Amino acid sequence: MRGVSPGLRLALALWLVAAPLAAQPTVNDLTLTVDTVVASGLDTPTAMAFLGLNDLLVLEKNTGRVRRVLNGVPQPTPALDVAVNTDSERGLLGIAITTETPPGVFLYYSEASGDPDGDGSPDGGTALGNRVYRYTWNAATQRLENRQLVLDLPIANGPNHDGGVLRLGPTPTPGPQPPVGDGSLLYVVIGDLNRGGQLQNNPSGAAPDDSGAILRVRQDGTAAPGNPFTPYCSVSTAQSCPAGSGCPGGQTCRTGVARLYAYGVRNSFGLALDPVSGALWDTENGPGSYDEINYVTPGFNSGWTPLMGPDSRDPEGVGNLFTMPGGGSAYSDPEFSWLTPVAVTGIVFPTGGALGPAYDQVALVGDFNTGQVYRFPLNQARTGFDLADVGGLEDLVADSTAERNLLRLGQNFGGISALERGPDGNIYVLSINGGALYRIRALNQPSPTPTATATPTPFAVGGSLQYYGGTGVPAATVVASNGGTTVSVGTASNGAYLAAPLPMGNWTLVPRKTGGGNLGVATLDATWILQHIAQLRPFSPAQTKACDVTGDGTCSTLDASYILQYVATVIARFPAATRCDSDWLFLPLPMPAPNQSSSPPVLTSNSCQMGYITFAPLVDSAGAQNFTAVLLGDVTGNWQP
Repeated sequence: MRGVSPGLRLALALWLVAAPLAAQPTVNDLTLTVDTVVASGLDTPTAMAFLGLNDLLVLEKNTGRVRRVLNGVPQPTPALDVAVNTDSERGLLGIAITTETPPGVFLYYSEASGDPDGDGSPDGGTALGNRVYRYTWNAATQRLENRQLVLDLPIANGPNHDGGVLRLGPTPTPGPQPPVGDGSLLYVVIGDLNRGGQLQNNPSGAAPDDSGAILRVRQDGTAAPGNPFTPYCSVSTAQSCPAGSGCPGGQTCRTGVARLYAYGVRNSFGLALDPVSGALWDTENGPGSYDEINYVTPGFNSGWTPLMGPDSRDPEGVGNLFTMPGGGSAYSDPEFSWLTPVAVTGIVFPTGGALGPAYDQVALVGDFNTGQVYRFPLNQARTGFDLADVGGLEDLVADSTAERNLLRLGQNFGGISALERGPDGNIYVLSINGGALYRIRALNQPSPTPTATATPTPFAVGGSLQYYGGTGVPAATVVASNGGTTVSVGTASNGAYLAAPLPMGNWTLVPRKTGGGNLGVATLDATWILQHIAQLRPFSPAQTKACDVTGDGTCSTLDASYILQYVATVIARFPAATRCDSDWLFLPLPMPAPNQSSSPPVLTSNSCQMGYITFAPLVDSAGAQNFTAVLLGDVTGNWQP
């Protein structure tokens, strides 16, 4: 097991006060530019989330304040002030906002004692725990109210490796019933807290204790359906106890593992959900070597403590890793590593945003040590990076400064603490140095004008349509309807659409497309369906939708039969396509916006509900209202325009 000195353990105490910026940030892509949104006035900002266009909440690590930034101006009165323990990496660390009206706001912070009045004073008291609370945003008072505890996570040993990033994932299909909040699932990452238990891959260590892990829960803190691990008995570990009881006398049921999505995480300051596939990614901070970017599948074991970086560079191999009882856990190499740590932080997918189609198949990643933003090209399946043509990085490891800079998109951002895509589709960069906020946007895109305090009408709603199986962009029609008025718009060559003008009212967006089956449906699709039915090939939610060509809500051998008939030109169209009047289905993946809700396609033997995004009512313009396109029958994802 790799030894880590105390000095190295503290080397990545990222959220300590850093030096001011030496130069203005720039980007290397001549089609992009950088705006300064907030030049100063934020104290050690760690995370941000958007309430709307030009309207966001920013967290201050050491003050415990949630600051509203409106049209680039930090408001003088905080939306909330909580008492935080600020030792090392502890503090106010993570935020996520729901799509409800009024919005729910989740906060992750290291709660401190000594605040009986709940006014956030004083900070620095005794640490009580790393906790996730849910609040409600009150637009009238501009305050966060109605605090409810969601998760009470450990804080000792620490004081670093607390993680803290929050993400709200797409609502699963079918979603938890009854839904909690807006129905989406909450992802929470917590570092190892310098512990050495089983979740740190020490098989003889302490039992799973919610450290060094990614949790996936419903919005009330209960385990999300579909999580990879089943509760098991404390001694008879091969015996499961999914109901939380039934273990032999003297044993307890390890119920907490049901909330875990991944483990073996040293520490992380970056989580992102791919808007195309819905897959989770994280960034992970190494000790003296190997920062990582990981594609996080359910049950992912990231390998820490024995392993950081690729397995091929570690003499121990993966045989000594802890395997969660009941199965479901699996190690995989990082998608990318830095031999010399850069203190990697935020990760974001610009897909379908305002940077243009050149950024639809990439991930952007920031770091603290150099203040750089990196551009990583995704492979076609969006499960890793395509660096085969980048000389020196074929091994997916940056072994030197020169190799590291081969992927550099921007520089001089200071210590980057977070990257987010805004409702306008641009990329926002939060710098802990000097309390600054920047925006990366297309050069030919006009600088956004203040809109958050105004409610202009009519409004514009836009986004993009991307194919689930790769880089293809299907030309489709998006219909916006409010019952009495219909606005139909076609997609551009990059999949973008813009529905405008839309007056205030209840509006529903529904994409449709006919034809194209001959470019994607083949006998191989029928073979894959039969393998899936035999439990030999797992399907993503998009593939499951593509399989249901009969339109009966299932994926069965009958669907495979219809595909073979279609390929043989015995039938000209699938039953589901006829019923839906569309050969394609569209899964909504919208950026949160006021009064917004969405639903995936729902097919039954006698009805078809197309996927949609609804605003009830539409009260402002909304960007990044994206859909993932699925061609009925194309479970292989091979469609090409």
